[in-house]
Amino acid sequence: RRLSANRHIRRLSTTVDQPPVLIETAGRVAILRLSRPSSLNAMTAEMGDAFAEAITELSGRCDEIGAVVVTGAGKAFSAGGDLQFLRDRAEDSAWRNTAVMRRFYERFLSVRKLPVPTVAAINGPAIGAGLGLALACDVRVASPAAKMGVTFVGLGIHPGMGTSHFLPLAVGEQVAARMMLTGEVVGGEQALRERLPPPPPPGG
Repeated sequence: RRLSANRHIRRLSTTVDQPPVLIETAGRVAILRLSRPSSLNAMTAEMGDAFAEAITELSGRCDEIGAVVVTGAGKAFSAGGDLQFLRDRAEDSAWRNTAVMRRFYERFLSVRKLPVPTVAAINGPAIGAGLGLALACDVRVASPAAKMGVTFVGLGIHPGMGTSHFLPLAVGEQVAARMMLTGEVVGGEQALRERLPPPPPPGG
């Protein structure tokens, strides 16, 4: 069963049949799914607006929901910021870019406002701002296909989406510095060693 918010979020999409965010439920768990699989769930301003609306809806339904899982449709969690969105920023003024990017980050980081535990289910690549969103969740779990990287350095921009705050908390300052300064992408056993998803509990 999908929550009523799903119909509302659908109207925010540029196409009727492909809303940028979906909400599903499984018992008392809500699944918040980024849904631009053809672009590896690249993050746009439109997706951010839909995501923030979903967070508001879920925050008002905590009598029904005990946890929220954030994940991606298709084979990726999120490839990060949409490249066209980032190219447009290069053509804009510094003053307007500050306002646009602050709004962009605030929409996705609103996941921190949920009064229930949040779990990032990293089902594939989580790159750049996509990894930032995963790091903003309370807990991360990852599939064997997951790859994680802070690749902002390759674009010549600072690590956004709260990455420079959340990544050192997850992996420590030295590993975080290495990942942010080199743009290294890690996956599989290395990601587990770096504690990007924390180790599973004994017997888990």
